[in-house]
Amino acid sequence: MDKNLQSKKWGEAVDKMQKAHLSLLNPDSTNPADWKDAFDTLVKAIKEERSYDPAFSPELKNLDEATGNQYGFKDILEEYFDFLEEKGDWDDVITSSEEIISLFKWEESLPSEYMFRKGNALEKSGRVDEAEAFGDYWLKNYPQDLYAAASNVFIKTEVDKIDEAKRIIDTYLRDDLKCDKDTDSFFMAAYRLFELTDDINAKQRIEKKMTEYREMIENKK
Repeated sequence: MDKNLQSKKWGEAVDKMQKAHLSLLNPDSTNPADWKDAFDTLVKAIKEERSYDPAFSPELKNLDEATGNQYGFKDILEEYFDFLEEKGDWDDVITSSEEIISLFKWEESLPSEYMFRKGNALEKSGRVDEAEAFGDYWLKNYPQDLYAAASNVFIKTEVDKIDEAKRIIDTYLRDDLKCDKDTDSFFMAAYRLFELTDDINAKQRIEKKMTEYREMIENKK
């Protein structure tokens, strides 16, 4: 850990997150409360550090460098959220996503992953109206984010607002748009829409691009 850090919470946060990470070797005995405690301690460490240095790690991508490039916090956070989703702890997914989104500025990158997780958790927990309203808010505030478009299409199709879903697809689906790691979710959403509307030609075009992308991934292994 960087010796210039002033918060006394860092050692505790790292210790708890490492223990939570190691507990995944035996997932059946992993305690969600331990993961949540580790996450909360990390958040407290970041906030306390900012009480000393307001400019500390303004972006999530700055966090590893700001703490000495030893821990890979983004990867650990991904494990944490994946674990919560696997267990169906949707309330914790929602509150933890909100915490991460509010904690950073998101000027150099978008909070797409955590927005997507929150929207999905709202839907999975039965709060469909909230999920739809959140999707509308997300797309309005981040109109360039194809993850927002994808999330909106999924929820619109779920509540049978097919015309609204189609308008989103028509807005963002260009002939030159390629399927890749940044657009894969959008292509899946488009495929779902065309499947529901029995648009066979459009569905086949989407399926072709998705297949090309997945074949490219397989060839790289």
